[in-house]
Amino acid sequence: MSQVKAIPAVDTTPSGRALPYIPEPGREHPENIAAKLGLAEGVTLDQLTAVLPAVVDQAMRTALPGHYSPEVAERIAADMIARLRQQQDDKPSACQYRDCEDTEPGHYDHYNHRLRVTGEDGSTILDAGMAALSGSESGAVVYVRNEEFTTAAAVRAKTAEIRRLLDQVDAMADRVFADHQARA
Repeated sequence: MSQVKAIPAVDTTPSGRALPYIPEPGREHPENIAAKLGLAEGVTLDQLTAVLPAVVDQAMRTALPGHYSPEVAERIAADMIARLRQQQDDKPSACQYRDCEDTEPGHYDHYNHRLRVTGEDGSTILDAGMAALSGSESGAVVYVRNEEFTTAAAVRAKTAEIRRLLDQVDAMADRVFADHQARA
């Protein structure tokens, strides 16, 4: 028979701090914390800070019931929010484009690949986005699926064509389903 040994308590707070600290990846990238909390991709700092007090409260109730108090949970959440906001404020904006997703200081690639329409199975039907490299002579491109455009006029011409196509799809759907209903 083996003896059960007691596991010693571990103080996870850095010395000199009253409240738990935010792990390094979370301090540098608030979006990492959002993913760990099960929030949707692309969550904003405001959305994250809105749910953080409830998450901290629930985590304390679950993991530290003997040390839980609403005041302590509130203080921890407020400290985390302040640190996240300070981290965000300290970041120099390296984005040359308003639609750029990469906010890492010193990055050289600028992109946004989030515009898409997916089918019921999750596969991409149509996607669009932008991409550019700092210092590139070719400049930025906006793409729709596999076609790249280098001027707003060219994008507008193609999206107008896509809108006309979608109008034709809507009209065809009306006809097809009306014909189907007439036969039923």
